[in-house]
Amino acid sequence: MEQCGFSCLSCAGEACEFETGSNPPECVQELITPTIHDEVHARYAEPENHRIMKAAVQTSERCSNLTRVQETMEFAHRIGAHRIGIATCTMLVEESRTLRKLLERAGFEVFGIACKVESNHRDDLDLVLEDGKRGAVLCNPLMQARLLEEEHTDLNIVMGLCVGHDTLFYRYSHAPVTTLVTKDHITGNNACAGLYASKSIYKKRLNATIEGCRTGTFA
Repeated sequence: MEQCGFSCLSCAGEACEFETGSNPPECVQELITPTIHDEVHARYAEPENHRIMKAAVQTSERCSNLTRVQETMEFAHRIGAHRIGIATCTMLVEESRTLRKLLERAGFEVFGIACKVESNHRDDLDLVLEDGKRGAVLCNPLMQARLLEEEHTDLNIVMGLCVGHDTLFYRYSHAPVTTLVTKDHITGNNACAGLYASKSIYKKRLNATIEGCRTGTFA
C-alpha cells in the first residue's frame, strides 16, 4: 500500500498559525494551487457558508471561557437558528432532555429524535449477518435526519450517535450539523481518553484492534 507523504501531522512548525518563522519546504500549502485557492474562497463567499463561518469565528473567539454546551447555544443564536433538532442515542436521552431544557430557556424550539425510531432489525434493512440472527433493534440515522427535515429544523445537534451512524446522519441532514457529544462506552463519552492513554491503560485494547485491522479478524 502506498504511503501518504508529508502532512500537517508530520510538521513541527508553527508558521501557519502564529505567523512566525517559515513553513518547511514540503509544507502541504504547496498543494494549494491558484485554482484550488480560488475555488475554496469562492465557497466561503456563498451566503450560507459565509453566515455559518462568521458565526463560528465569533463563537470560537470566546471558546476558552465557554463549555461546549455554551458554544453550541451561542453558535445557534448567531446563525439565526430558531428550531433546533437533536439526533440522540437512546443511551443519552437524559442528557438530551437536559440540553432541550437549556435550549428552550434560551428561546429555541427543540425537537428530538432517538436513534431506535421505527424499531428496525437486521432483516428490515437487508443486513442479516452470517449468524442468521435477527439481532437487537438497530439505530436508524437516516430516519432521524428525515424526521428532523419534516420538522424544518435550522440546526441539528448530534448527541452520541454511533460511529458510522453519525456518518449517515451528517450526510443526509438537511440542516447544518454540530456535534455536542461523541459516544464512547469505555471512557464515559470522553473519546480523547483513548488517545491520552494509548500508551498506558488502553495500550492492550488498541493493539488488539490494530491487529484486527491488519488481519481483518476482530475478536
